[in-house]
Parts: sequence; structure tokens; C-alpha cells
Amino acid sequence: MKTTLCLAVIVTFHGSLVAAPRGWTSSDGKSAFQGDLIEFTETEVKIKRLPDFQIFKVALERLSDADQKYINGLLRERWRDEGLKNGPYAEKMTGQLVKAVSKQGLNYQIQGDPKWDGKKRYPLLIWLHGSGQSGDDNTSQIGGSPRNWLTPESQAKTPFVFIAPQCPSAEVGWKNAVANNLMALIADLIERLPVDQNRIYLTGSSMGGFGTWHLIGKYPQVFAAGVPLCGGGDSKQAEVLKDIPMWVFHGDQDDMVPVERARTMVQAVKAAGGTYLQYTEFPGVGHSITGIVYPRADLQEWLFAQRRKRAE
Repeated sequence: MKTTLCLAVIVTFHGSLVAAPRGWTSSDGKSAFQGDLIEFTETEVKIKRLPDFQIFKVALERLSDADQKYINGLLRERWRDEGLKNGPYAEKMTGQLVKAVSKQGLNYQIQGDPKWDGKKRYPLLIWLHGSGQSGDDNTSQIGGSPRNWLTPESQAKTPFVFIAPQCPSAEVGWKNAVANNLMALIADLIERLPVDQNRIYLTGSSMGGFGTWHLIGKYPQVFAAGVPLCGGGDSKQAEVLKDIPMWVFHGDQDDMVPVERARTMVQAVKAAGGTYLQYTEFPGVGHSITGIVYPRADLQEWLFAQRRKRAE
């Protein structure tokens, strides 16, 4: 091992790991060796070189891109393992809804439980509210949400991380900068909490129903399934949406969002070859259907059984 890699002998370090030997290469490609990874941080690694068993501290930046990617992957899993009790979201993990503001300035409420096993990975459910709940009070967006799924009894059966963002303006809706800010929040949650990336779900009503169609159509690689209520979308996205499990709900007497908006999307997706879509239409029912839909045990069971079909 050349001096470009051998910086110092380790005495103490943060974190530890027992791993099988692997090949390591310097950033300039001039040095390569076999060694056991003993410990690692965001800036350094501790490696026991083979076959002489010398232990060295190496700055992460002095290793190859492939080695840095490997360490960063281990760091990510550690952050996720410890995320319920340590890290940027730990204080928000109380078992109850907690108000917060994302790095991008998006208001949201979040619920997770520090009693969960951080080594496991849990679903993430995002609720998108309707236009009347837009604003900046970080409170109104909870109205109409599937809060009955957040009870201790429900969480004991299927624990999941829940977020309810608040759209600042109904004129913008769940698109443009608001959508970008929400996706940035989701990405950060995935990095810092034990979220199962194959079980990320989106649901919303009215403007949130439109947002559910739109966001899943724009980011089909992110979401495992969607449940849009009394909303509509762009039928041009049908080719993308055909592969995403969706359960669509609408009342046929909706005087705010015509039921034809849902019917059009359902027909377009099915015409594109979609076989994962279900549609439930309530006869004689108007716009307010959250109180009918979210208490359904079959919906909750169906949703959490869905897995993302795309590989990471």
C-alpha cells in the first residue's frame, strides 16, 4: 500500500462494521489492495489491509469513486437505521402528528414512532389536501386525511410513516415549485428515515386527487400505488400510468369535480393496457367522499400490499 493511501494508524473511531474483505483503489488509481473495512464515517474509513493485517485510517476522498459510492451506501443505511432516534427527523418521531417545515420551506405534518425497529423498513404515505385547505397555517391540511389509519390500533397492524404537506396556494396546486418541494422532502425522508422505497404511496382528494394523478404520472418510478379521490388528470399520461396500481374513487353527483374527469382517466388508462387500476363510483354521492373512502378496511389492506415494480 503506497503512502498516498496510508495516512495514520487508527486508535479510536466513530461507528464500526464487520465486513468481508474487498478490493480498494486509490483515487488516482495507482494503488490497489485487499482489506477488511473495520469502521467508517462521512470523511474517513478504517481498513485492515491483507495479508499483513496493518490497520490504516484513510480519508474517503483518497479512495476511488467506486469505493466512495460503497461507503456512502453504507452511511445511508446507517442513517436510515438510526433515523427514528437520531438525525434531522428524530425529534419529530413521537407517535403523534408533528408540525414541521422542509428545507425548501414547505409546511407539512409528519407522524412516525421511535418505538419501531429502525432496522426494518416502513411504508411512506403522503396525503394531498384539497384547494380549500391551502395556506400557511400548517393545520388545515389534516382535514379529510386518513387519520383513522394513524390510530395506535391501526399502526400496530400496519405501521407507516405519514406526511401531510400543505400547498401554499390553490392557484398553483400540486405542481411546479410546490411539487418540486414535495419531491425534495420525500427524497430527504428516504435518506434519513427507515422508509421502504418500494412502498411509497400517494393519496388525495379534490385538488389532491388531481395532484395524485399528476405526481404519479410525472414520477412513476417513485410511487408504488395511488388513491385519487374526486379528481382528474391528463389522459396523455395514460401510457405511463398503466403500470401503476391505482384505486380511483368518485361520486357520480359531484358538483365540484365532474365525475367525467375520473371516468376519462380510467378509460384512458385501461385503453393503454392498464390492468392494475380499480374504479369505485358512488351513486347519489357528491364531492365529499373522504369519510366514505378512508374507513374502508379493504382499501388500507390493498394499498399496503402494493410494491413498486421498478428496480432502484
